[in-house]
Parts: sequence; C-alpha cells; structure tokens
Amino acid sequence: MPESLRDIEERVKRELDTAVSSQQEIVSPFVSGQFRQFQYEEREEHALRSFYEKYCQLASQFMGFFNPHGTMEANLREDISIASLHVEPKGVLAATIFTFLLSFLLTLPFFILGFTDAAFFIISVGLFLSYICFTYPNFNAEITKIRAQQESIMAILYMTIYMRLNPVLENAIYFATQHLNGPLAKDLKNLLWLVDTQKVSSIEEGINMFMDQWILRNKDFVKSLLTLHSILTQQSKEGQERILDKSLNEILSTTYDRMKHYANDMKMPVMILHTFGLMLPLIGLIAFPMLSIFMADSINISYLFFGYIVVLPVLIYFLTRRILSKRPGAFSAPDLSASPYLPPKGKFVINRGEKRYLIPILPISLVLGLIFMLPGIIHLVTATLPAWSEAKSIGSIPAGEYTLAAVLTTTTVPLGLGIGILVYFYLNSVQKIRLREVIQEIEDDLGQAIFQLSNQFTENIPVEVAIENFVKEFEMLKLQKKSIFFFFRDILDIMQDEGITLVRAVFDTARGVLIKYPSVLLKEIMWVIVEGSKKGAKILYNVVTKVSTYLDNTKRIKELIYDLLNETVSSINIQAKFLAPFLAGLVGSLTLIIVQSLYKMMQQLENIMRLLNMLGSDVGGNFFSDFINFTKVTPPTIFQVLVGIYTVETVILLSMLANGVENGFDNAARDMEIAKNLFTALIVYLIVVCIGAMGLKMLVEAGIAAGTIT
Repeated sequence: MPESLRDIEERVKRELDTAVSSQQEIVSPFVSGQFRQFQYEEREEHALRSFYEKYCQLASQFMGFFNPHGTMEANLREDISIASLHVEPKGVLAATIFTFLLSFLLTLPFFILGFTDAAFFIISVGLFLSYICFTYPNFNAEITKIRAQQESIMAILYMTIYMRLNPVLENAIYFATQHLNGPLAKDLKNLLWLVDTQKVSSIEEGINMFMDQWILRNKDFVKSLLTLHSILTQQSKEGQERILDKSLNEILSTTYDRMKHYANDMKMPVMILHTFGLMLPLIGLIAFPMLSIFMADSINISYLFFGYIVVLPVLIYFLTRRILSKRPGAFSAPDLSASPYLPPKGKFVINRGEKRYLIPILPISLVLGLIFMLPGIIHLVTATLPAWSEAKSIGSIPAGEYTLAAVLTTTTVPLGLGIGILVYFYLNSVQKIRLREVIQEIEDDLGQAIFQLSNQFTENIPVEVAIENFVKEFEMLKLQKKSIFFFFRDILDIMQDEGITLVRAVFDTARGVLIKYPSVLLKEIMWVIVEGSKKGAKILYNVVTKVSTYLDNTKRIKELIYDLLNETVSSINIQAKFLAPFLAGLVGSLTLIIVQSLYKMMQQLENIMRLLNMLGSDVGGNFFSDFINFTKVTPPTIFQVLVGIYTVETVILLSMLANGVENGFDNAARDMEIAKNLFTALIVYLIVVCIGAMGLKMLVEAGIAAGTIT
C-alpha cells in the first residue's frame, strides 16, 4: 500500500531525528535499489572464503571422482546449508580422502628409513585431520545453530518492542537487523534486500524462501516469527498485544526448556572428562617412574611428553568443543564493539590526561613469563640435561637431581608459563569485563527502572522532566551507587550542561551518553522512549510499561537458565581451580618421593654388592644394575616440568569449558575465566608441591631412621 504524504513526512523526520543515533547507514527507499544490489553483489563476490573452503576446492580437483551417496550426502548437504559454507558434499569427502593420502605418502619415507615412531605419529595425525575435515561442516553447523538461537531471542525482543509502536513486520525486521550481526541477521538483511529489489513480491514470500533453513537452525524462532506475522490480520489493539506477548513468551519458554535438558545431559560428559581427561592421566603418572626403572628399554620419555603435552590436551579440547557445540543458544553478552574507550584485541589502554596509549600485551606477558621461567630453564640446561646425558656413561644420575631444591627450581618453568598466559588473558579482558559488568547491571535493572520512569508519564509531563524526577527519586532512596542511576544522571547532565534535547543527549555521535554505555538494548529502549513521547503521554506510558514487562520476563528466564547451569559450571570451576592443581601437585610430590626412595634403595643395594664382592662372593655384580636401570629413569626435575605444563593446559581447557557452558561464545568472559582460574590453580599447585614433597620426605626419612625401610 503506497505511503501517504503524512506518513512519508513522519518517517523521514524520524530518520533525520535518529540519524545521529547510529554510525550505520540508514536504509531508505530513497536509496537506489540498483546501487544497493551492486553493493551486495560486490561484497559477496569479494568475500574471502575460509581455508577449509579453499582446501575442499583444491582437493576436489584431485579427488572429485569420489561422490557421497544416500544419507551421507543428505547429512553433509544439510550441515553445509546451515553453516552457509561454500562447498559441496563431494568436496568435503575429497578433502577427507586427500588428507589421509597425503599423510600416508609422507609416512612412507619414514617407514623405509626405519623411523617407525615418526611414521606412526604422522599417520595418526593424518587420521585425526581427516576426521576433522569430514566433521567440520557438522561442527560448524552446530555452532551456527547456537549463534542463531542466541540471536533469535534478541531479534524477537527487538521486533516485539518495535511493533508496540508501529505494527509493521517489515519495519520491525529492519529494526532488528540494525543491531544483530550473526547468521540470523545476515538472513534477515538478505530478506529485506530481496524485498527491496523486488526479487520477491512481498515480505511473506521472502520469509517462505528462508523458512526451511530457519527450521533447521531454530524452529522456535520460526514459530515466534509466524506469531508476529499474524498481527497483520488482527485489527484490535488488545488482540495485537496478546500476539506480541505470545510471540516473546514462546521463544523464552522453549529456550528455558532446551537449556534444562542440556543441563541434565551435561552431567555424564563432564564426569567422563573429569575421569579420563584428568584423574586417570594424573594417576598414571605416578606409576611411570617405576615403569621407567624396571622397563627402561620399553619406555621412552619423549612419548610421555608428547602424549601429555600434545595428545591429551588436543583430545580434551576436542571433547570440550563437542560438549559446547550441543549447547542451546540462550542469551549473549552485551556487544561492546562500538565503544571507543575499549582497546582492540591484544592491546591494553592507559590514559594519561588527554593522551591515550595502547600497550601491546603479548610482549609484556612473554617477558614476565620468561623472567619466572628463567631459574628453571637455567637449571634444566646447565644441570638436569647434562646430568641425564652423563648418566648414560657413568650408570647413575647425580644425587643433586633428586633434591627438593632442584625440583622446586624446575617448578618455575610451568609456573612462569602459567603466569605469562595469565597476564595475557587478564590484560586482554579486564577493561572489557569492567565495562560489560556495568552494562550488564544496567540492562538487568532496566525493566524495573523504566517502569518507575513510566509512572512519571501519567502526570503528562515532558520526558526530560520525568528523567530529572527519576534521578531525584533515586537520590532520595540512596541508590546513587546503581549503574542505572549513573546512566540516567549522565543523560540529565548532558541535557542541562549542553542545553540540548533528549535525542541528542542520548544518540549524538560526539556527546551522546551511548558512547559511554555502548549497549544495543539501551539504545533500543531509549529509542522507544523518544519515539513514544512523540505520540503522547498515554501511548508512551502504555508502551514503556509493556516493554518493562518484556524485559522483566527476559531477565527472569535468563536467571532461571543460569540457575540450571550453576551446578555444572561450579563443578568444572572447582576442578580447574582446586582439584586439577591439587592432584597434579600431589602426583609431583609422590613421584619425587618414590624416585628418591628407589634411588636410596639402589645405593644401599650397590653398597651391599660391593661389600660382597670385597668378601670374595661370586654374586653377579651387575644383577641389580641390569634389573633396575637408573640411567633411563626420568629425573624428578624433568618430571615436574611435565606435570606442571599439563596442569596449566588442563586448567585452561576446563576454564574454556566452564565459560562456554555459562556464557556461550563470549571471548572476554572466557579470557577472564582463564586468568582467574589459573591464578588460583598456580597457587594451589605450588603449595601442594612444597608441602607435599617436604611432608612426604620427612615421613620417608623417619621410616628409614626407624629401620622400616632398608
């Protein structure tokens, strides 16, 4: 239906009023459809494809004659469609086979030359990479589903908020796309582009084009969107309100139900991860020193290092990613990318007066890590490795490698590694987390705050005066420490100091309060307040009151979801902070004492053999040295490095899992979680190693003195 002159005038005025509210381009019918089509096609044509897509294309040139059939092809095509990958099912199969053949060809020279260990390693890596190639579309599809589900809640919320003021679905979709940037936002923008360029005759036809793909990603979004679409046939205001309420409640309730099932299903994978990824590997390390003594020719320390530092962490990472790929999408963290105050990734900002310095984080973390690692590295290079090499010729490792001081010195290697990683992740996230916590607190209190603000509208006063009264009310109630108070007070201060309107005080790109509080939700709520105020106090009151109800319902479901996940997240964090470092420290201490005891026993046996030989006994002098080989036993100093590095890796992986379960794909929260857990874990590990080694050593020495150990 063509717009009336009055409608066009009001819409253009609204776009001009809110132009300063966004740094994004305003999409308007006045912009040439052909020009936007050119922009779209240029962007799609020059979009850089991923390495995986290029690799599949390359493999298809050599192995394109392999074609998947039946269920395999259908599943691959579905995953590729969901993940929006530019590949074909036969390209995925070709990449899988091509990867395995490459690894097989690389293995042949090593087999021929007799390097069977290297050949086995290469073929194992090839099999693993082949599996990754084949399952990558499925894994990427699961990730896309999660991100689309996270977006769908906010998309329905934004559409519902918009349609409170203007029940036009096309405008509501555009309103949502302006503040979403994931796979769902891309689909919605593409939908609007198709409508605008008349590739489809109506918004309904465009929705039908994307329906199959959206059903695969998130059926609940489709249900809520269809519910919103039914508002077009509802004439009464009460009926429209019921539809809007139902649309949001549907997606909130189904999200809660999915997360409840996920929380229950998480218990078994977490238990398996704890048992096979943490407990059994650490317990196995206790037996390794004895095995290396009695089975010296069958044990290779390089296998142990490779297995614990590379293979096990890779398997744990793979398992954790699979666990997270099953997580339903829920609520995402506030998007802070628009904030000019935050540093880019890998930088830390320091403000000195009007000057702003961006400090690179990586060099700082590397230097700090190396400083702490230096004593251990020096000891390993100058004492441990030469002593171990020398033991091959003299038959035993010097006693200095079995002392507590030597072990504690080499403990600085994993300690320095952990400190370097800790510093990097902390500096990379601390400034983002501080701002995010402020934004999060404001968004959590926003529903109640705008409800209190709406009470001012019943008195038929301007919005600016209502905000001033709202700030005074908070001051009377002694709530000045609330972040929501600072937000509205900053708006009031800007209006009074600059003498500008509410629109500019909030949305101005140079002085607006949203520069300090870069929240999409805040921006939309303030837009609703500004736009609603133009339609009268009564309409504004009704709209704001209903929006506050939406926000409260969303917050309630969000809190229920966090309660569901709290037990699992707490369990994983306890493993990362306390259990993993405690077990690792205990294993390191026990290993030191076991090796020390065996070493002392070996010395006593050698003394007995020498005494028997001096007495002319015909006892085989090399019997014990052949049976118990200390030349190949792993020194406790090297063993401590292995245990410590494995502990650091385990804590990082468990922290990533805990954050992924609680927050989804939130990099800032992930980095802070890693930093906090590493800080606690390193302290626990160091304390257990020191106290455990000293305590067990005292017990062993007391036993020897009492004659219980001979």
